[in-house]
Amino acid sequence: MKKQGVLFGAAALLLLAGCSQKVEGPKSTAKSSSTSQQVKTSKKAKKTTTSSAKKVSRKQVAQTSSSDKAVWSSAKSQALKTYMTSFSQAMNQQYSDYQPGNETHFFGLNYPSYFKEDKLAVDDQHVTADWSADGTGSSDYNVVGIYSDSAAAHDMSAHLYLFTIHDGQPVVLITEQNQGMPDGLVHFKETANTDLKQNFAQIVGGGSAATANTTKTPSSTANYQVPSELAGTWYGYSEYSKQPEQIDTLEIAGNKLILNGETSELHLDSERTSQDRDLANGKGDPSQMDKNKGANWGIISEFDNEGRHWLNVRGWYQSAGAGTYYGVKSRSIDGQNMPVLTIAGGAGIWPDEHLYPTKAAALSMKDTKFDDEHNRE
Repeated sequence: MKKQGVLFGAAALLLLAGCSQKVEGPKSTAKSSSTSQQVKTSKKAKKTTTSSAKKVSRKQVAQTSSSDKAVWSSAKSQALKTYMTSFSQAMNQQYSDYQPGNETHFFGLNYPSYFKEDKLAVDDQHVTADWSADGTGSSDYNVVGIYSDSAAAHDMSAHLYLFTIHDGQPVVLITEQNQGMPDGLVHFKETANTDLKQNFAQIVGGGSAATANTTKTPSSTANYQVPSELAGTWYGYSEYSKQPEQIDTLEIAGNKLILNGETSELHLDSERTSQDRDLANGKGDPSQMDKNKGANWGIISEFDNEGRHWLNVRGWYQSAGAGTYYGVKSRSIDGQNMPVLTIAGGAGIWPDEHLYPTKAAALSMKDTKFDDEHNRE
């Protein structure tokens, strides 16, 4: 069958060569343990989350001046607001904009006032940030827009986006951190959503709501929403990844999975047409297959197994094979409890990769295996 996008056969994250093939997962260097929940790590992996947080040098005020050319305006702010309305619809999330005088309540933190606390990190490095009406300033990140869905979220999976100018370039930062970290910082990273990055860059460059390449409305109503425990941004180490530091980034929200910037949609089996079912069963003309659905749509099912809730995803036209499994379990990592997303495949639900809430944890754990799972030999 055709490879079903990043969800249904891409070797970079899932290490699956096809629907019916078993693929060897990364081998662990850890020794076995009698405790089912004990995490096995190699000596090199015994790092704390805080060890990677390094304070970067502050930019000197002399680097900028009041004569710096403004890159942001009220017109661009309105263009961003218009774009974020369509983005909210596409992501099935409700985003509101915030600025001085209208602050967020993001898990108890008020932005933009919280910038004054000097407790932000980007990619685990301590940075400075501050609100800027025109995009200029002496901070590492000059924030021109703040958007969050925290006011409408009913669980702990809210998102906070900072639209910033960093070293003269547009950068969109995101955090979903809902509790304090050992280093006392709120950790952000650049969004993996290419639509968001491209449209913000276009607006900064002078585009408007009419000319910006706004996110397209889904071709069908999204009737499915991922389980709340799966929603969020996850980081996983893979020796096959082409991403920096070999860290894959997976964003899960609504009915979408965004892996390293590539988006796939999840749908219910009931959304299949009679023609879709015939094509999946080998009937009809294969040339009639919808290329977008075949490459980027997945059919979901959910079930419980060995105390864990699993989401199974199979290709839109897939007729055989186990598909890909996603399940979350709380584990103790370096003395801290955190959720771990396991991606698995095959009839035995064999783990292929583990993803973590922070990039630091992913780098620390790397190819660690857990002894309570059906690991490949």
